[in-house]
Amino acid sequence: MPTQLLKLSELAEVRSGYTFRGALEHDPSGDVRVLQIKDLRQNAAIEPDKLIAITWDARTAAPLLQPGDITVIARGDSNKGALYKGEQPVVATSQFFIVSAKKTNVLPEYLCWMINLPQSQRSLERSGSSIQAISKGALQDMQIPLPPLETQQKLIDLQRLWEEEDQLIARLQTNREQMLQGIYQHLIKD
Repeated sequence: MPTQLLKLSELAEVRSGYTFRGALEHDPSGDVRVLQIKDLRQNAAIEPDKLIAITWDARTAAPLLQPGDITVIARGDSNKGALYKGEQPVVATSQFFIVSAKKTNVLPEYLCWMINLPQSQRSLERSGSSIQAISKGALQDMQIPLPPLETQQKLIDLQRLWEEEDQLIARLQTNREQMLQGIYQHLIKD
């Protein structure tokens, strides 16, 4: 039986991040962390401890990210997604779309992986002259194949192994460069 192909909107809710009024100032005693586009341009993971903190206005409830939510960069050439796994209170700015799985037959990690695949990224229609942007509708229309949960988990596990391999290769290259520099320095001294 062929794998079912569904729109992202059939599998998940897609909403915009929060629009802040004015500039954000870091407050060391703040109770909420704020995820901005610059935070994911430098890193592929959401690290709450590295985000600025603000004190949330108690008149409204903060639209906090929940574990398993995926933040998708709405502006720029790369509209990558990052899975939120933390427990700290984090609010994503309006520079993001937040994708929340609404069905139990799809893993958030799988959805994030699918969003980040090159063919999925190419399928997103972008508009704008100087700064490209995707629309909520374009993201909702993204086609997602939905294999069984067991297959989704195998794909996630395989992706983790590839990422670990990439990290090991990078460490080996750094080690080799350091070793070669040591050999060069030793040869120069002799």
